[in-house]
Amino acid sequence: MTFFTTLFFLGVVDTIERDVVIAEITTPERRVVEIDLPIHIFPCEVREGDVFYITRDADVTEIRCGEPPE
Repeated sequence: MTFFTTLFFLGVVDTIERDVVIAEITTPERRVVEIDLPIHIFPCEVREGDVFYITRDADVTEIRCGEPPE
């Protein structure tokens, strides 16, 4: 039996400084954490205030732009 859990993080771009995105993400425990991410890992063009989400399951981590699906 294989067991895995999908982790989900909702994020908002706070500021962009050169090639670094400073964002606030909400953890599954509902804590807000500030993180720095390289801008090149986003699959879209991002601006301040943009929403994105991060999913992690098994061995795959994905960043997706926009609101997560319901």
